[in-house]
Amino acid sequence: MLAVVKEHSGPGFAVKDVPYPALREDDVIIKVRSVGICGTDGPILAGTRQVPWPMIPGHEFAGDVVEAGSRVKNLKAGDRVTPCIVIGCGDCDMCIEGKEVLCDNLVETGIHVDGAFAEYVRVPAKVCRKMRDTTTYDQGASVDPIASAYRTVKASPVTSKDVCVVYGPGPIGLYAVQLLKLRGVKQVICVGTDVDEKRLELAKELGADETINTSAEDPVERVRQITGGRMADYVQDCVGVPGVPKAAMGMLKKGGTYAVTGLYHSMPEVDLGKVVRSEIKIYGTICYTRQEFEECLNFVEDGRVKVEPLITHHFPLGEMERAFAVMQSKQCMKIILHP
Repeated sequence: MLAVVKEHSGPGFAVKDVPYPALREDDVIIKVRSVGICGTDGPILAGTRQVPWPMIPGHEFAGDVVEAGSRVKNLKAGDRVTPCIVIGCGDCDMCIEGKEVLCDNLVETGIHVDGAFAEYVRVPAKVCRKMRDTTTYDQGASVDPIASAYRTVKASPVTSKDVCVVYGPGPIGLYAVQLLKLRGVKQVICVGTDVDEKRLELAKELGADETINTSAEDPVERVRQITGGRMADYVQDCVGVPGVPKAAMGMLKKGGTYAVTGLYHSMPEVDLGKVVRSEIKIYGTICYTRQEFEECLNFVEDGRVKVEPLITHHFPLGEMERAFAVMQSKQCMKIILHP
């Protein structure tokens, strides 16, 4: 089968024929129909994030079950599914508490083991969720980033009276905008830069009440102006850029909440003095649980979260080099590959 393989450390990857995956008793093999390129995949393909190699990346996907292992009871060939990335051991304290995303022995598809930048992929049956017949494969492949944004929103204390800021209008940020509106908050403000001009326009189409371009205006002063000096109740950081925590602290009212979804690869500066004096609450989330993944699939299937406006490019799997170049150019939102 054709696959994208990270064969060594450093830059570069290969598009090549590899063996079809071997079926195991608790697993299924899926014919991949749609697979998204995630922000996590960029550093893997570019060689700035280390992964076991050789390995096939790719974890935002949906497709058809073609084989099921001997111990699999709930899935069969022909079922249309989308799997979640998180594979917990099931035995550690975190798994027992239903927090498999914090599993002591966590394995993630496409990051620790072979993923879906391939014609076929093997995953445990337990991580698969069946899709309705009317659900598209592109929609199924979009559940993963929605769930990553959702875990943060779900853990938040926001209410219908709150003003919320989403920092970063990438796919996760735009899903956070929709999920906060779905939560019923009073107002959502989305923050980006000059590079994000079209994304900020899309944020408004998806429910943002206001947008801020930090290349043209001071985001803290703009939040002050929008709120009449009251400031924000909640800031969700969906970028993981070192300068964001300082701005977020400035935007928050006393007793506000700073929630981190974006993954930091360098150490940011955080004014812990302000955290103490203003009783700012800070928390972070990583990925999602299987329950949260299923809840997000329901949001998509019920039409409560839209994915189609975020999908800007489609490529066959064999054109991964071209697709990766488009991703690196920042001239896209979400790219979907079709093996």
